[in-house]
Amino acid sequence: MEDSVLYTNARASPNSLTYIAYCLLNGSYTVKLHFAEIIFTNEKNYTSLGRRVFDVYIQGNLVLKDFNIMDEAGGAGKAVIKEFPTVNVTTDTLEIRFYWAGKGTQRIPSAGNYGPLVSAISVEA
Repeated sequence: MEDSVLYTNARASPNSLTYIAYCLLNGSYTVKLHFAEIIFTNEKNYTSLGRRVFDVYIQGNLVLKDFNIMDEAGGAGKAVIKEFPTVNVTTDTLEIRFYWAGKGTQRIPSAGNYGPLVSAISVEA
């Protein structure tokens, strides 16, 4: 993977993740979200359904609905970057939220098994 050091670790949560950047100047920013499925493999079985399907909100706006890292990247261990070039900051704060969508499973979320995962976030003015 290009920039593979970014994808050796990730932050994951069973339900949701929130990132808040304070003290930004008001204006337009480019936000890049970096993902790679580093926990699950490419196996397609009943225990892996729905585990990594989540929604992403930036500044309260839904930007990714039912996002599946492995589908977008073409498999496990492959990087995918989602870029959002015109994110407006009007209150000196940037807020990014990731919510587990729960698609394809009826299991109750448990630590380390479900929910959103993000490898890196970059913000450029």
